[in-house]
Amino acid sequence: MRNFRDAKAMAQSLREAMGARQISLTHSEALELVSTMLGFADWNTLSACINKDRGGTGEAKVPDTSDKVFPVIPMKDLVPFPAMQKILWVKRDKTVEAISKAFSRRRELVVVAQKSPTIEEPGVADIFDMGVVATVLDVGPASEKAISLDPRLEGSTRVLVQMQGRVGLRNFSTVGGAYEAEIDYLDEGVPLAAPQGLIEEAAARFDAYATARGLNTAGMGMPLRQLHDPGRVADIIASRPPLPLEKKQVLLATLDPVARLGSVLAHMAA
Repeated sequence: MRNFRDAKAMAQSLREAMGARQISLTHSEALELVSTMLGFADWNTLSACINKDRGGTGEAKVPDTSDKVFPVIPMKDLVPFPAMQKILWVKRDKTVEAISKAFSRRRELVVVAQKSPTIEEPGVADIFDMGVVATVLDVGPASEKAISLDPRLEGSTRVLVQMQGRVGLRNFSTVGGAYEAEIDYLDEGVPLAAPQGLIEEAAARFDAYATARGLNTAGMGMPLRQLHDPGRVADIIASRPPLPLEKKQVLLATLDPVARLGSVLAHMAA
């Protein structure tokens, strides 16, 4: 968490996720819930802490190294995107321990894709160097119903996370009880308006693409046509099509929001 935009983006994601479930939240209510999830008494307290970190300069202070070491969940078959709310099924001991460590740092951890799903104990060469920070919303065992539908979930832990911003990973470590890495926040800048008609074109093309391929679009939150940030629209769409993992990772690594949305359109046209 570095500035007001991060906190407010989390609140907006929460409102969209709840709206998809027919639960209405005001902006103020969402801010209060985000503050609670991050371990603060209320939004005013979180706001004061962020302002203090800024030091009155308008820029966030660079955290010390200990603040930049995050627990990590390497995923075998998932490229994470900001704006996703996702259930992760984890079983590896170091991954489960990473979740436990997340609770010591306001429920935050990093989700990153593995380069190959066949690697059981990934090292630094086996993961991509960009992922996303995520907030743990809920943790629990796999239900009997879930296991009956997929016996492979036996012994798994169910983790509901809200994906946040992009981060670069370095010094990925497998030493100790949990996967960990130092991170650098990747700033995409202030959201800019998309070229006229681009978001409408993206929404229309995605509607047709999803219908033709029978994609599940439930839980997408606010309708794409109501959004104005091309990067956010690109991320929401990019998480859905069944693209090869490497192509999705390229989309994640494209920081320019308009270029990213253009690449998403190109993939849907292919």
